[in-house]
Amino acid sequence: MVSQAGHYIWVLDRRENPLPFSKFVAASSMIVVGIEPETAYTIAEETEARLLERRLPEIAIEDLMDITTRSIESHLGVGSADRYVAWLEARRRGKPIIVLLGGAPGVGKSSVAGEVGARLRISSVIPTDAVRQVMRQLVADTLAPMLHVSSFEAHQALRSPVPPDHDPVIVGFQSQVDMVSTGVRGLIDRAIKEGTGLVVEGVHMVPGLYDDGVELWSKRAVICQTVLVVNDAEVHRAHFRARAEQATQRSADRYLDAFDEVRRIDRYVQSCARQHGVPIISMEQLDDAIQQVVEMIVDAVIAGAASSEA
Repeated sequence: MVSQAGHYIWVLDRRENPLPFSKFVAASSMIVVGIEPETAYTIAEETEARLLERRLPEIAIEDLMDITTRSIESHLGVGSADRYVAWLEARRRGKPIIVLLGGAPGVGKSSVAGEVGARLRISSVIPTDAVRQVMRQLVADTLAPMLHVSSFEAHQALRSPVPPDHDPVIVGFQSQVDMVSTGVRGLIDRAIKEGTGLVVEGVHMVPGLYDDGVELWSKRAVICQTVLVVNDAEVHRAHFRARAEQATQRSADRYLDAFDEVRRIDRYVQSCARQHGVPIISMEQLDDAIQQVVEMIVDAVIAGAASSEA
């Protein structure tokens, strides 16, 4: 932000690297911990005003945090201020955040993933369909036909008969998920190795499949997994129609024609989530779902930092 004299107000981080103060960044960091946007921007403006009153060319990050925290406390109380400080301190420790969003086709995973990435300032938001697309370029359909069809069509590519007591849609889906998971694991391994945050969203993020990886990844990163659902079938149908209107190259017909298969996958993924204790978040209200995911992540980051101190 530019000061009254036409100069930047420089904020010095703990290594004394200067960054210009930004009301947008300051407000965003408060919104993440559940402070309403209007209140967050009010507090950010108050913080800026106090910095301008001091007429200092620069300020240490600790002093800036103290000013902001006092404003939060005066507006919302000690609890909100403490949560804000705990979040910033936990993020300072530098553990990367890995968010795994699962759910059936058409529930709204990409919408949630994009917003969560923006709020947490995680630039890498990758759909598992993109992983599948890369794998399709490397493996011919004659070798792995399962990669070359949609998740709800994978049963059509099965080469072996399905036992009578098994659902062919789920058997085909599981086969595709197993293949794609190899690429997904590679993405997560690389992000953790480089210490960068990552949001992975897609139908292939089935709870339980990555449990062995989560156990290892949790030693070096904060892992947050959830499944998004639309319980009302008619609302789910409407999602496909709305998505087709927004993306002219993406017809809703093939999804609606296979809607029964899509819903069977939805029920299966939900059952896996319940079996493995993964939170299920309803997508009936998009804003509420986004906030629930963000709060879950913030809680996990703060709890992880607290346990490492114990």
